[in-house]
Amino acid sequence: MDFAAILLVTPISDRFHQYRAVFFSAAVCIQIAGLLTVTFALLNPWARYGGLLMIGFGLGPTVPICMTWTNEIFQRRHREVGVAAASALVSGLGNLGSITTTYALYTGWPEDAVKGPHQYRRSNFTMIGILSISIASSIVMTVLLKILGNKPSQRIAGSKGSASDSDEFQDGAARREVHQRGFKRMWWNKQT
Repeated sequence: MDFAAILLVTPISDRFHQYRAVFFSAAVCIQIAGLLTVTFALLNPWARYGGLLMIGFGLGPTVPICMTWTNEIFQRRHREVGVAAASALVSGLGNLGSITTTYALYTGWPEDAVKGPHQYRRSNFTMIGILSISIASSIVMTVLLKILGNKPSQRIAGSKGSASDSDEFQDGAARREVHQRGFKRMWWNKQT
């Protein structure tokens, strides 16, 4: 389900990159719905399995969307160094979150792991709270970007026009890739 969601959602998110917060929040809402299904579908094991599949489907696109959105923000201001720093920060915090939730919640909370109909209920509610904070964070980030903007700190060398063009690639590697792979000739880039 992770893989299917990545293949389905991330290309659309890349195409409509100005709505990354919406795609991220929608994927997180799917995870929350899956956690609620797993938590409350006590008598139907197939429904609980479906909830797990929903969690996987929602989880798949969140990491690539979060990485690319952060890179877009940092690239305009800090170029390649910003992309490297943003990637390291998001990757490190993501791995820290995975370790913390695995060892602190599901395996590290003995009272919650007791067999029965309410097994892992508090861990699931904690995860729902964490996911809700993720949605709130994406909303705050979107509002801050609208208020403060994301203007480059300096004019990009070798660029045509102003440095504030939103569709202009900011680094040489991206320009080379567009040229080498022929992306400028794609139907969605043709000028009419």
